[in-house]
Amino acid sequence: MGEIGPITMDKKRYAEVVRYIGELTSRRFCYLNLADDIANAILVRLIKSSSSADPTGLSADFIKSVFPKAVEDVFNHYQKVSFQYCLTKTQDHHLSEETSQEAIRRLLSSKHTVNDVYAWLRQVTHNLLCKHYEFQAKEKDLYNLLCMEAGLFQNVTASGNRVDIEGLSPGKKQEILSSQEYRDYQTALSFASLKDYASSLNVSEKVAQKRKEKAIRNLRSKLLLAMGWEASREILSYNQYNAIQKFIRELLKMGRGDRDIKQNNKLHPKLAQVMNGIDRIDDWGITMADNRRFRLHIFHLTQEKQPIIATFFIVLNERNHVSVENCKINEIIGARPIPANVQIPKEMGKALWSYEKIISLLNT
Repeated sequence: MGEIGPITMDKKRYAEVVRYIGELTSRRFCYLNLADDIANAILVRLIKSSSSADPTGLSADFIKSVFPKAVEDVFNHYQKVSFQYCLTKTQDHHLSEETSQEAIRRLLSSKHTVNDVYAWLRQVTHNLLCKHYEFQAKEKDLYNLLCMEAGLFQNVTASGNRVDIEGLSPGKKQEILSSQEYRDYQTALSFASLKDYASSLNVSEKVAQKRKEKAIRNLRSKLLLAMGWEASREILSYNQYNAIQKFIRELLKMGRGDRDIKQNNKLHPKLAQVMNGIDRIDDWGITMADNRRFRLHIFHLTQEKQPIIATFFIVLNERNHVSVENCKINEIIGARPIPANVQIPKEMGKALWSYEKIISLLNT
């Protein structure tokens, strides 16, 4: 901040005022050399206030009362300095805003003495920009990888009998090729016709078709899990999928009141309450929490066209028996109008540094 000359008061009084401000500043900001900037900010406020008519009467109470606002002025100025430097380099308003805020946060949390705040801010702002663009280069590689995986996901989940494993990393590809799921898949597709496959198994064509579907689904499930996918019906193996479908049918019976309360309580005491009034499931989704634990979400559209989601925290054991750990009914989803009596502050969303925020971030 640009320095101002001494206001109309004798040198002794001026020195006392500056010294007192310096003491206040050093107590609050022990690592940061802010005394001159805060003193200037307070003296500017003094000039603008009615107290400037009698500067010799400047009291400690007045200094304490304007100290928080002076601190805010100083740090908002620091952010502007950092912001302008970023904007000059990047021409990116959003990036400059984020970078300058991060620079101020780092200044406040510094545990090392900072004598020249402006030089420190410039250096840290510069370093943050360098890290950002370095990360951007890495992000490009990540973006390309995600695009490749998205294409692979589409190929894996595409309808049909063929499951494409091209595009997997060598390690994952080898893992898939050596798996029992892949061997079962290869066997199922090695026959010229379903009839030949059924004959080899000594079963009916209907059973052979189910075996073939099972082999394809199990391989797709293993592929997606190997790729790190956790939120899709396709991650479920054939037996897991059927177990979930059976569980959903049981939930519908509860919603329609077709099951005995004691039967409901065996699964979970809250199930009947959660399913109350849900007599139809319009859609469902599933997310894997860990090896055999899942979050099952069911979607129901009420007669008033209001969507409701119920969530079930379930475990599938080795025999694919479903047990319920917890369940909850979520609030009705939808747009909610802002009441007329709610006032949104004009400064909402702006990066202003309040005194409370500044103090809360000190050395955190």
